[in-house]
Amino acid sequence: MSSKPFLLIGITDDSPQSQHIPTLTGLFDKGLDFLYWRTFPFAEAMNSLFPAVWQSAVLLAGDNAPAVPAPFRWHLKESNRQFFQSDEYSTQAQRQQPFSTSIHNLQEWPLLAGQVELVFYSPIFPSISKPGYGPSASLDTVAQQLKTIREESDNLPLLIGLGGIDENNVALVKQAGFDGAALMGALWQRTDPIAGFECIQTALLF
Repeated sequence: MSSKPFLLIGITDDSPQSQHIPTLTGLFDKGLDFLYWRTFPFAEAMNSLFPAVWQSAVLLAGDNAPAVPAPFRWHLKESNRQFFQSDEYSTQAQRQQPFSTSIHNLQEWPLLAGQVELVFYSPIFPSISKPGYGPSASLDTVAQQLKTIREESDNLPLLIGLGGIDENNVALVKQAGFDGAALMGALWQRTDPIAGFECIQTALLF
């Protein structure tokens, strides 16, 4: 088992609670590694909206690098990745790469080696936030696929599990070979997201 830190990443949803700045900074204070802010008002607002000390740990989605103001991290959505990697944008891609992206097929993971630092893979379990949305393979099957890909590939981006992860199963995600877990419903569908986050941290201790 790898001794590397297991990352915990929050993802906002459409609820006001998930965009409540004191709650978000409270999560960072408790040890949240990154936050993917899925919907932000406009780029210029983010520098004044979010405390500077945490801005480099916040991922913002954008079609291209200039759409995301520094020091925020650029997340390239899966739906935009093919266009970004086209010949038209090949020069730009070499100049500035996204920090993160998403996949739904593990075979795409090694293809992103050297192109991004972090990849979200989903769904791992039935979604908390999207009822009826769940995985096509068991976690045991996914774990074997991860093992095989790691043995055959170099320079892989960190792989973050997403989908239905909470304090009851986050340890299984770590045991399966993921580098971290993304949290959405486990945070925002609780009365106290910070307490929910601490439950997840505790679950990883055992």
